[in-house]
Amino acid sequence: MPVEGPIARAQPSRRSAHRGVNSCRRDSHGLNTFDLDSVGSAVPDGQRWGRGLIGLLTLSFGVSGMLLIPSGQFNTLESVLVASVSATTIPVAIAWFIGSWPSRSTANMYVAYADISIVLVLACFDSPFLAMPGCAMFAVIAVFAIVGTSPKVLTVHLALAAITLLTLAILSVDAGVNPWTVASRTLTLGSLFVAPFALRPYIRYLRVRAQVAQRDVLTGLRNRRGLFEEVHDLNHVGTGMKAESRSIGVVVVDIDRFKTINDRYGHPSGDAVLVEVAGRLKHVASNQSVVSRLGGDEFVCVHIGTRSEVDDAELRIRSALEESFEGPPFTTSVGSAGDTLIRGDTTGSLLRRLIAIADIDLYRNKTEAADGTVAPSIDPLLVRDRIADLIEAGGPTVVFQPICTTATKKVVGYEALSRFPFGHGSPLMWFRDATLAGIGPRLELAAIDNAMKTMETLDEDAFVSINASAATLRSTDLLARLRPHIAVRTIYLEITEHERVDDYRSVARSVEGLRAAGVRISVDDVGAGFSGLRQVVELKPDTLKIDYTLVHGIDTDPTRRAAAAALAAFAKEIGSTLIMEGVETEGELRVAAELGFDMVQGFLTGRGEAPHPHGPLVA
Repeated sequence: MPVEGPIARAQPSRRSAHRGVNSCRRDSHGLNTFDLDSVGSAVPDGQRWGRGLIGLLTLSFGVSGMLLIPSGQFNTLESVLVASVSATTIPVAIAWFIGSWPSRSTANMYVAYADISIVLVLACFDSPFLAMPGCAMFAVIAVFAIVGTSPKVLTVHLALAAITLLTLAILSVDAGVNPWTVASRTLTLGSLFVAPFALRPYIRYLRVRAQVAQRDVLTGLRNRRGLFEEVHDLNHVGTGMKAESRSIGVVVVDIDRFKTINDRYGHPSGDAVLVEVAGRLKHVASNQSVVSRLGGDEFVCVHIGTRSEVDDAELRIRSALEESFEGPPFTTSVGSAGDTLIRGDTTGSLLRRLIAIADIDLYRNKTEAADGTVAPSIDPLLVRDRIADLIEAGGPTVVFQPICTTATKKVVGYEALSRFPFGHGSPLMWFRDATLAGIGPRLELAAIDNAMKTMETLDEDAFVSINASAATLRSTDLLARLRPHIAVRTIYLEITEHERVDDYRSVARSVEGLRAAGVRISVDDVGAGFSGLRQVVELKPDTLKIDYTLVHGIDTDPTRRAAAAALAAFAKEIGSTLIMEGVETEGELRVAAELGFDMVQGFLTGRGEAPHPHGPLVA
């Protein structure tokens, strides 16, 4: 997250003891909410039962093969082959009993293994007519293929089954078996191969019904049950990263004074607010995120990834919730929690614990006093002690995210980003709490000092961008800290737009002193926050950074593109360079080039990295 001051937006209400109709345990849309303790185990139990059944079927195939050996139908070589094939079912069955539900590729391999084993055993029969009933095993495997593999694999499997059956039928007639008897047996066994195709539409229907049962009718988001199942699937499949680097972040969002919105504007307007919040959360979610409506006016977003990705996901959510809304005015409160993730964990206990912690954090962040005035919801002394301990231990860790030219994607600079102890809140929360406790500038200066110390390992030609709030500019001698570094490197100072600025005159004086000494001024998050273009007009920045909320999906959203185009024209008119922040796709990069943005920053061109102690950090 950027080294910036806290969001000064008030979080003005405690959760109401009683909510409106669309916030009840069973709301006006018929949505049932679920107890956390009752979910998270249904899917694992169902998979355990299914794995056990398939393991037993696999083992039964092996036993049936073994039972054929004493019948005298096989010669010695054939008996050894049948015994070997039958013996392989034992470890496969054990894997089903004690393992987890296989991936698609593993399931395809299982079908291929079963097909080869069946064909080998059937080929050992002296009489092809006696071997024909064994083709029924293809139908059993087909039932698994419907659920565990793709339609293409199922079709190939059944084609092999049909070819094997027809081959045995032809050989049986050639061996002198009555053709009518062979035809009857062939038709009977062949009808088993048609059954899977008849089951597929019904299974598809059941899947649709199951998905509907896991969705909130109003918002289309996952409900509580669907949340646990989707997070389980996401964790089980994995993200391709090392297990030790996988983290999970939970952000709980609550709409403040939602009952008041219902009472004042009516329930249809309350529903519109719920849909609006859901849409914003879905808009900023990645393919490693799950968004759910917990029930009533509360939502939860779960993200799996690296610690940096988890922190960035929370920043996007908070930014998205600050956008204006044409309907009833609303604010939200946010709580978060995070931890390292155990891959394949099927209990759901970690997720339940993190939701509970995030919910507690959300309550802590609500700030409405009994008389309706805004009051701190945290103990300033506790916050001061916590932040003082952090500063004494060395302050926040600093990582650097590359800033690249739009045309060539060459790294020309870096932004210093703060990272705090994981699982104890996002950087935004740390800076916000510090400001509420009266020591925001102290924490910001500690972050800036660490950035100045660690930037020595960066490429000497690259500029470094640091963040500071208006309060830090007004109340500290920031220039004294930066002066030793100005002569050897270009320094940009980003003034965040998330903090309300009431006294532009004093901020402008501080900015002019820094600019005169060689520091370049940048306004961060243009297009979001409180001040709009006034901050740009008053501070006359060298660089404008367009906020992520305007960038995300700009290649497919004409409104976002039009807003960015207007800002690009404005920047050109006042002589400022322009940076598009939060670029994650080639489409967004293409729009940045088309609109004339000078530089870009985002996951597409580089994530935040700690500087290497033995050499320059280059992308």
